[in-house]
Amino acid sequence: MVQGFTLGGVQLTWLANKRTGDAMHICLNRVTAGGSLPFEQFVDLAAEAGFPGADVDMGYGQKQGAAALRDLFAAKKLKYGGWGLPFDFRGDQSKQEEGIRNLAVQAKVAGELGIDSCATWLMSSSKLPLIENWLFHVARLKPAAKALADCGLRLGLEFLGPYHIRRGGPHEFVFTPGQMLELADAIGPNVGLLVDAFHVYTSGTMWEHLSQISGKRIVLAHLNDAPAGPMASLQDSKRLLPGEGVMDLNAFMSALEKAGYSGPVSLEVFSDELKKMQPKEAAKKAWEATKKALPKYGG
Repeated sequence: MVQGFTLGGVQLTWLANKRTGDAMHICLNRVTAGGSLPFEQFVDLAAEAGFPGADVDMGYGQKQGAAALRDLFAAKKLKYGGWGLPFDFRGDQSKQEEGIRNLAVQAKVAGELGIDSCATWLMSSSKLPLIENWLFHVARLKPAAKALADCGLRLGLEFLGPYHIRRGGPHEFVFTPGQMLELADAIGPNVGLLVDAFHVYTSGTMWEHLSQISGKRIVLAHLNDAPAGPMASLQDSKRLLPGEGVMDLNAFMSALEKAGYSGPVSLEVFSDELKKMQPKEAAKKAWEATKKALPKYGG
């Protein structure tokens, strides 16, 4: 079945993933557990822990083909999660063309399987003044957005909310969903948001604001929790599993639902405690905490 919508005057289409359905589903992210494992073992890890889905290494699809990637997930009854650009768009200009070529191949595989969840993050401070940095991001990300659009896919942009990141460079940059949507519009009609709960919280954005954003503009979501403390003191690398912190994650998920978002929600938790555990132990702990905090999404 082919689904589609018009965004900025452009008709976007993609194949529907039959296993994903029309509801949000929580996926294991490599940052949380299994980051050092080969991709096939990471998929096994997610399934054994009980996660409904797992984030995708589209490089695997590029090498093995769409059928192999589809069969890998189908064998474990897992739904597709998010995936990222196969190159650093901030890097050497001479390497950008090769990166776009790889992205084009990966996008073809993703389009065939209906994995419309490619995203990247943007630093919220820079050495460059605001306008220069804005134009830099437009120039660097337009080719990536086009490569995805050619396969009926979107690109999600993640804003970073923590105060220490916003003050890390001499010039503050985009750090709220509203600002990021403005930049997305400048890059291309198939560009939207990666909405991370921690970044929404630390940017000072109200959950209710998310419900006012069209779900078609949300490409991917990240789930995590934040410790208690002054907002300006929260560190990006110190996150908690759902239910261990102070964020109202049921309100976060409800806001995404009200917006009309129905894609993957990747459990991305930067945690020294989880890093010290064996992958199976960390993945199991992560899923048990998530089920307890968000029982509605427990399967």
